[in-house]
Amino acid sequence: MDKCPDEVLVKICAHMDFPSLANLRLLNKRLAEVGAEALVKRVRFHCTEDSLRRLHAISRHHVFAKYVDTVVFEGNLLASVHCVHTYQNHYELEHHQMERPAQPRKGATDRERRLYERNMAKFNREIEKKFKRYLDLYNKQQKVLQSTAYADFISSSMTSFPKLNKLVLSTVGRCKHVLSGRFLESFTADCAMPIEQDTSFTKDQLSHLLFPRGQPLTHLGTLEVHVLSPKFFTGFVPADLICCAFQNLKVIDLNFRLEKDDRISLDIMTARRCYEDFTKNGCLRAALSAARDLEQLTINFDDYGYYGPVTSLETILGSNTWPHLSVLNVDCMTTTEDYFLRTLEGQPSLRDLRMGFMTLEEGSWPEATRRMRKDLNLNIFMACGILEDPDQMYPMHLLDTEAYVEDHHHFTLSDALALYVTDEFGIPEEEDYHPLLDDDFNDEETLREEYGPFADDDDPSDMDCSD
Repeated sequence: MDKCPDEVLVKICAHMDFPSLANLRLLNKRLAEVGAEALVKRVRFHCTEDSLRRLHAISRHHVFAKYVDTVVFEGNLLASVHCVHTYQNHYELEHHQMERPAQPRKGATDRERRLYERNMAKFNREIEKKFKRYLDLYNKQQKVLQSTAYADFISSSMTSFPKLNKLVLSTVGRCKHVLSGRFLESFTADCAMPIEQDTSFTKDQLSHLLFPRGQPLTHLGTLEVHVLSPKFFTGFVPADLICCAFQNLKVIDLNFRLEKDDRISLDIMTARRCYEDFTKNGCLRAALSAARDLEQLTINFDDYGYYGPVTSLETILGSNTWPHLSVLNVDCMTTTEDYFLRTLEGQPSLRDLRMGFMTLEEGSWPEATRRMRKDLNLNIFMACGILEDPDQMYPMHLLDTEAYVEDHHHFTLSDALALYVTDEFGIPEEEDYHPLLDDDFNDEETLREEYGPFADDDDPSDMDCSD
């Protein structure tokens, strides 16, 4: 063990579970130092005082602070639910149906109905208890957010990690497989946790992380935010500070969602109008331009559904070229065929392209994808949602009829287009086949009605003993 290089020991430690690694560090000073790199390489915290103090303690530790390269802020805020009836509505959602007493069947006996009523009364009493616990958690979190410790602990900690390379702000995760164990412990896993859907608070949260004490972190390599208010880029933080923070980023993954007050307008206005200030006055394009060594870029818009294109691709990318950009992921935008191809051709390292709900204002998708197949060298291409041009809409979920008829295999138009663009079909250039022009792709519901699998009402049940 004494002759084993530190690099090898670090690799070994990376495969150990937390308790085993913690015990290993107790053996001697060398293993304590080596084990620290694997033990605290990634730090997660959330909006409770205990979690903030834990982050601050790690940042002040003379060994642990040296090895932190990733900070994840689970910025989920509990929603303001002041009425037990509103809270109870949360239990109407599908993932809570198993917790509710099952309604009596048609023709149930009086005894079965009385049993159901007693179970419902018991269920409602439990809901009231859970609601009280939830209110207590909500009030505690609000107290933390309004305290000076909230901003002070985050700001003072973020400047204390010399190897910090990756920053993640997550404000949407609710699944216990996504959230940390400490998050679930802090917010009582046995009660429902309605997460605040308004993104207005995300501006402050990202600002605390990226600009501790008003100064930009300039040594970051990766920034991921799920989800972020677009107003972060429209004057909330000075544009020059944002550009400074972005200048050394190699991976940028931004998912936008309108704030609650602005989302109301989606019912009466187009998405483009709702994002108009972001489009006209935003500094995102300038920030991306500052990231000259960019390798992976994701710009997505998440407003609980597709409401039409948000902005143009040119507004986001401009005329920028990034010599090392290998992955590009964009959605809910408009573009023209010529600009689209010119921009892609200008990225010499591009190998992975993903897009969804893209609209061509000029040109056609069959021709655009032909040019992509011919002029680009993509290893991965993925299109989802709908591709639209002035002549036609191409739903990417359509299924190949022949594959479906043979064995109900789901081979989508998206799959076929991916193989076509990356030239994995092996189709000779002289053949004029194009999946977007193939009439064999149909809607799944139509295929199911015609070819099955059909409803098995007539199939014998396992409980049928009539034979």
